Amino acid sequence: MQLEEFLTAAEAIVGSEHVSRDPSTGAPQGLGAGAYGDPFPLGHRHSAGPAVRPETVDQVRELVRAANKFKVPMWTVSRGNNLGYGGSAPVVDGTVIFDLHRMNKIIEINEEYAYAIVEPGVTFIELYEEIQRRKLNLWISVPAIGWGSVIGNTLDRGIGYTQDAAHYKQQCGMEVVLPDGDLLRTGMGVVQDSKVWPLYSGGFGPGLDGLFFQSNYGIVTKMGIQCSPAPEAYTRIIVEVPEEADLAPMVGAMSDLMRRRIVTNSPHVFGRMTVISGAARSNPEVAAALGEYANFAHHIPDELVEKISTAMGLPFWTAGFALYGPPETQAGLLEAVKRRFKQVKGAKLTTETFTAAPGEYLRGEDVTPDFLPQNGVPGIDHAMVFSPKEDGLWHNCFSPVLPPSGRELYEWYLRAKKITADHDLNFLADLHVFDRYIIAINLIMFHSSCSSRLNDVQYALMDDSHKLGYLEYRTHISFMDATGAHQDFNNGAFGRFTTLLKDAIDKNGILSPGKSGIWNATAKLERLGLGEK
Repeated sequence: MQLEEFLTAAEAIVGSEHVSRDPSTGAPQGLGAGAYGDPFPLGHRHSAGPAVRPETVDQVRELVRAANKFKVPMWTVSRGNNLGYGGSAPVVDGTVIFDLHRMNKIIEINEEYAYAIVEPGVTFIELYEEIQRRKLNLWISVPAIGWGSVIGNTLDRGIGYTQDAAHYKQQCGMEVVLPDGDLLRTGMGVVQDSKVWPLYSGGFGPGLDGLFFQSNYGIVTKMGIQCSPAPEAYTRIIVEVPEEADLAPMVGAMSDLMRRRIVTNSPHVFGRMTVISGAARSNPEVAAALGEYANFAHHIPDELVEKISTAMGLPFWTAGFALYGPPETQAGLLEAVKRRFKQVKGAKLTTETFTAAPGEYLRGEDVTPDFLPQNGVPGIDHAMVFSPKEDGLWHNCFSPVLPPSGRELYEWYLRAKKITADHDLNFLADLHVFDRYIIAINLIMFHSSCSSRLNDVQYALMDDSHKLGYLEYRTHISFMDATGAHQDFNNGAFGRFTTLLKDAIDKNGILSPGKSGIWNATAKLERLGLGEK
């Protein structure tokens, strides 16, 4: 009854055409376009409820007030293309989807200071195209799939591949609708008409921005995102090593170069299985060599991987990174990179340098594209290998954060690879090296018929990584409670504090219940089966 009353109120606020009483319609472009939910459901298929799609901040505030009035929880998504982590599906089945994709204004792009202010519906592709249309000398950092929301990706601490790859570190200033409908600006945005809101993230007093990353404490309606001036010169570098154990010295060399500020973007490391999996979808000879394993319904035997790798002439590991800056710096930086990799036995370097005409700057499309967009040019090619159909190729990401030494990474890799194989699934390494940490993604690609196996392998991977002292940087909605339970310092002090905040600012629990394992106290007890009978 209250849900019906809320939807009637929502129609009066946003128009009936922007309220979907059936989750099969109204969602934006993406895999399974038009429908809300998870394109790649795992053991439990999380079911989306109706959806509402505001266009303005005032509409967001009105909808939040209506949700409080009728005690109707809403699951907030920017565009809902969080592939491998749950898409637009909510933790709690039937929750109303609060879809912000119609809020798609680019508020400002400043070329001189290299920043943009955007609404949550703005995609990386749209921001890039607007920069190109205005012929601005800026490069943005983009993730592997560019149709996602700039704000959504940043709030989930997503990553890209230019010098600004850690998107959450490039965020500067937020506008947030709070759970009671109030409107807040963070940082220097606390000043009316602030001129430094997207420039200085510190503000005065407590820094509140971090409260809205991976949380359910508010709805971000505007965000400043900092990018880089377009470089005058760019050198793409590919490093290949022949043996499995070469991962440790390769990664050690790259993270050392990053800490010394010689390499300033985030190197991406992938293994031969990644190349084979891509070729299996496009190369009939590789598909034929894989035979019954070509659909990824079972673990591909190591000896078959070795045979195909030998035939294709594949290294065991490949890494890509780049150098950015004035042309005068390229030769010296490149020589430093080469000298460091001479210490890695068997390492092969391939390089290519691009230089703009004097007095001009490079555009991203002026340089040779890499496996992932180090040139800041977004695309969707990497999504095309997947299909949400019943017989499609699905994927899930297990994504712990590790130290950057290479030694710990290799230890974790061997353990995670064995666990994945023990569950008759395939480990695809998607490793992102930063100066002081590594985001080590086990990208499990699987035939849709294997989805029931994903729960067991995920819990096994989580438990093993927890024994090593690691935690995921983000996770699928099915595992948010379990990941939160691993925040166990001082008997879960972190969870007690997040619950305290939730109860204080969202007493009705209307915003994204269960996001990142954050619940109101009563809802948490009910989740544990400890609530009132």
